[in-house]
Amino acid sequence: MKKWTILLAAVALVCFSVPALAVDWNFYGSARIYTFYVSDKLGGGAEDDFLSWGNENGNNSRIGARVKAEHVRGRFELQLKGNENGDPGDYVSTETRLMYGEWNFGPGTLKVGKDYTPVSQFVSGQVFDEDLGLLGIGTQYGNRTPQIAFKFGGFDIALIQQKYDGLTAATGATSNADNDSYLPKFEASYGMSFDAWNFALQGGYQYYTIDLGSTGDLDVTSYTIGGNVGFNFGAAYAKGSVAYGQNWGQAAWGLNGFKTDGSNAVWKGPGSSVVNDTDSMMFALVAGMKATDMLSFEAGFGYRQDDPDVNGWDDQKAWAVYAQSVIAMAPGVYVIPEVGYYDYGDHQDTKKAAGNEFYLGAKWQIDF
Repeated sequence: MKKWTILLAAVALVCFSVPALAVDWNFYGSARIYTFYVSDKLGGGAEDDFLSWGNENGNNSRIGARVKAEHVRGRFELQLKGNENGDPGDYVSTETRLMYGEWNFGPGTLKVGKDYTPVSQFVSGQVFDEDLGLLGIGTQYGNRTPQIAFKFGGFDIALIQQKYDGLTAATGATSNADNDSYLPKFEASYGMSFDAWNFALQGGYQYYTIDLGSTGDLDVTSYTIGGNVGFNFGAAYAKGSVAYGQNWGQAAWGLNGFKTDGSNAVWKGPGSSVVNDTDSMMFALVAGMKATDMLSFEAGFGYRQDDPDVNGWDDQKAWAVYAQSVIAMAPGVYVIPEVGYYDYGDHQDTKKAAGNEFYLGAKWQIDF
């Protein structure tokens, strides 16, 4: 009995003498309300004027935390979603914006979980439409997606679940056949920052096939390449981005066209195993200036063009412009008045006007 007592005492001494792993938790939150007057004429319909107060169909407010423990760190972020059918002031659900962990193994880091993907270009501070930032109509976006990613210095590589957005069919038919993939979606970026300027290059590739049975297989290939650069001139700055690629819609790189026909591969319809590719390009220019610690200004322009390789179809050209001021009323308290305009060009197949949109208002934000 004495021997067992000594053994248990020794085990307890070893267990309690091991120092506890130091974990640093930093919680944060951001409450945001959007108050805009909107006038749009979309899809050939009548002009519609309305007040978008608080984004009753969604909200970009969030809560989260950054966690660090020696060589491991992580982050989670939840977005509060509004009630689409009831009281627009109610937060009735949450959405996981970010959830990932990172391990620093010396030469680089391994990231596992949901995060922004490497092709994303964040050069604009546009706040309309839940802080859109000209994404999909000037700047490239790869969404927040589960991934296995590696980082070595300024080089990022991510292996991502493929995206199977439906094919546009020139005949109006749709493909409900099996999607077969053997490789994940691949994205990579490389960037560096200096005192007065910074740059980043991005690229992505995705390939899968659609089994049509006796008709054969459809090969769907998507790719994108892009880059962005920024310059600081004292209190002023200028930024720009450009991207070019093919079939962005299938790989979820174009926000489904952002109220345009988008960059989807086009299937000729039943009996055909031919896919026509859609080539796309876009660019954005942004400039701003910090007048005082409490006041700054920014303006931006975004352009997008989608060109389907289908006889009788035209390319669609869309553009957006905005101007804003950022008023810092106190640390973490912001009011951002903004005015902007979208022109969505003409539809690819019907060649009729896709419409336009004007907005004027502000975002109200308190970070805590």
